[in-house]
Amino acid sequence: MKQQRREKVNAMKVLVVYDSKTGNTQKMAEAIAEGAKEAGAEVAVKKIGEPFPLTILAEYDGVAFGSPTRYADVTNEMKDFLSHVEGYVKLGKMKMKGRKAGVFGSYGYDGAWVMEERLKGYVAALGYTVDPKVCVKVDNEIKTRMKETLAECKAWGKEFAKSLK
Repeated sequence: MKQQRREKVNAMKVLVVYDSKTGNTQKMAEAIAEGAKEAGAEVAVKKIGEPFPLTILAEYDGVAFGSPTRYADVTNEMKDFLSHVEGYVKLGKMKMKGRKAGVFGSYGYDGAWVMEERLKGYVAALGYTVDPKVCVKVDNEIKTRMKETLAECKAWGKEFAKSLK
């Protein structure tokens, strides 16, 4: 019993924050969370637009940020969310320096590599150290090869959580 408690206290904490329009990025977020749990992390999943305190981000060792691609960028909702977080950071309400972040998302046609780089930049500007490995999938891939694609997302989540130790 004491061993289990000790492990839980030392467990890394991962937060998965995402926006989703068609459900593809949500499926990815759930698979990433499952992988992080398999790595022994305590995990929470939050969708942009649902109420939760911004300060929750400071309680986690690592945050995986996910968004679908919209015109080679993240969604407006994700941009707004990150802008609000930036305000908290600038006011000194939260410190992200030394915390790690990962980036994931989905896209329909093109612009994914631009979205990846933009999201990495937005997150790095908050003070996070951004993992260079991303998990970005084509919508069609998610629909036609769902099992394999979500297994890749799960593996990415597991690797991200392990990188926090």
